Amino acid sequence: MSKGQKMKRTFHDNLILNRYLLSLFNQDNLEKFKQRLGDDRFEGIDNDGQTKFFHELTSGRLFQSDLISENDLRRYDLNIVKHWQQITEHRNNAEGHILKLKYFQYLSLLFTEIYLDFYFNHPEKLLSQLNAQLKAHLAEDAQAPEFQSYTKEDLNKIAFWNATGSGKTLLMHVNILQYLDYCKNRHDLTVFVITPNEGLSKQHLNEFIASNLSATIFDRNKGVQSNGLFNDIQIIEISKLSEKT
Repeated sequence: MSKGQKMKRTFHDNLILNRYLLSLFNQDNLEKFKQRLGDDRFEGIDNDGQTKFFHELTSGRLFQSDLISENDLRRYDLNIVKHWQQITEHRNNAEGHILKLKYFQYLSLLFTEIYLDFYFNHPEKLLSQLNAQLKAHLAEDAQAPEFQSYTKEDLNKIAFWNATGSGKTLLMHVNILQYLDYCKNRHDLTVFVITPNEGLSKQHLNEFIASNLSATIFDRNKGVQSNGLFNDIQIIEISKLSEKT
């Protein structure tokens, strides 16, 4: 790169929600988190039922106690342990060893816990803090696009970006359980998993079975099918969606 040439702006430069979540733990990028949590010795569950990641976060004072209390962090951690053990129980028996969360998987689930808790229980605080993060971002980065402030209507859509081979399928299964924990009307909830083709639909069905989650391939002739606690997870190819149906 020649002297004075500007580095090309990337998508990552504008991830306000990601920046906000990192800021809760006194971090400004994932690489610094990796330096603290990326060691294999932090993987697994401690004798008190909490993850070793949790103990490192709290002993190292890596979180903003005025925004997230240690009790909240403890609760989030226990939720992650509960959900992870549910979806890995059959897999552990089949594979003969315990599947442990990697630091990047743990952080993805921890960020989800925080977001869902704030979204369902403290939406005004979430809105205010996101807009404060956006304002700070615009003030610090002269090249940043002039994003509009967040509104409450913006908060019900989030996206996850995880690398190939990072265990996205298992994380999605935990995400579903996390959402069911926080949503107010879980009995009326239908989860749709949209896939690019029939082969992947069948693959996802087998993965849900392995995770002890009730799922089915969507059949338009039968409609949404339910077995009880909530409507079964419905798997459908994107080619079968239309504006009318």
